[in-house]
Amino acid sequence: MMKPSPWGPGAEKGRATPAGFYDALIGGEWNLPADRELAEKALQVIPTIKQGAITSRAFLRRAVRHFAQEGYDQFLDLGSGIPATGNVHEIAQINRPGARVVYVDNHAVAVMTGQQILRDNPDAISIMRDARNPETVLGDEELNKIIDLDRPVVLLAVALLHYLTDEDRPYEVMAQLRDRLAPGSVLVLTHGASESYATSQAQQVQAAFAASEAPKPVTRCHGEILKFFGDFEMMDPGLVWLPQWRPSPDDPQWFVSDPVRSGALAGAAIKR
Repeated sequence: MMKPSPWGPGAEKGRATPAGFYDALIGGEWNLPADRELAEKALQVIPTIKQGAITSRAFLRRAVRHFAQEGYDQFLDLGSGIPATGNVHEIAQINRPGARVVYVDNHAVAVMTGQQILRDNPDAISIMRDARNPETVLGDEELNKIIDLDRPVVLLAVALLHYLTDEDRPYEVMAQLRDRLAPGSVLVLTHGASESYATSQAQQVQAAFAASEAPKPVTRCHGEILKFFGDFEMMDPGLVWLPQWRPSPDDPQWFVSDPVRSGALAGAAIKR
């Protein structure tokens, strides 16, 4: 059962968005009726999609904790969505005091909610930019006040790229982002994998997104997802299923025995 939005009646209008859809799936509060309806339809087609979203969130927390403990102090979260418990800045700053974080999203509610959460945090901001336009993201004045792009950055693209169709030039977008990063930077990403879903399932979910006028998710295979890392050097354990990337005892255990059912591949790679 999805939680109702805390917004007033005047805010209950609007189309579903990837950020709101994800928030509805994981039981968040910042979503609209259209988001909840889309989430319910997706659950009817793929009953494990909610557990997959939560497993993806657990991966994000593990990755941020790992790289913060390794000494990284700059995190750029693209397509950050609506803030949830265990935000990137919380984990990064606990494990690396003084770590700086920039959240980027093109969903106004996600950005405004982030700004409210971060209003007393001088080392983290939320900005409204579209990841499909790397120049405007990396050229943002507020971003550059927080993050020094001439130093190593952890670039997070978690549950983002499967919302970029071929027409959005996703490989070109990622190449531009990679090129601008300093040596030592790390790219962390997850992506919905075609190996996890029957063709009919993917088509039904895409139809539900199309009916809601939300951007349709696009699954890609292992080889296609690996290409997003370009010439960056893959880090152990490589591009693997969500629960297989540096697992923690505290992680959800739904897909441990059958990781393909987690629905997405995850990995990290470093720029040498």
